[in-house]
Amino acid sequence: MRIVKILPSFERNLKRVSSKDRTKIKKSLHQLNSFITKGVLPKGSGLKKLTNSIYEIRMDIRLRIIIQMDEDVVYLVLVGSHSDIKRYLNRYR
Repeated sequence: MRIVKILPSFERNLKRVSSKDRTKIKKSLHQLNSFITKGVLPKGSGLKKLTNSIYEIRMDIRLRIIIQMDEDVVYLVLVGSHSDIKRYLNRYR
């Protein structure tokens, strides 16, 4: 069973997001939870593998979530735009 941990960077970024976008994020996280617990990924969920352990969830054309999946833990890392994600990945490598 995997545990979901929310990193401080995710919480900081979430505060900057509008309430409309928070609704989209909530829906995407429910789909992620379904994937983690049941192994079922809904079609069109926008989950994409970026590196060995880092994945991106695309909510719409501008809003994305970065998660890191380890053996027992799923980390919610970042909420942001496509350019925010690129900046994070450049620092991560």
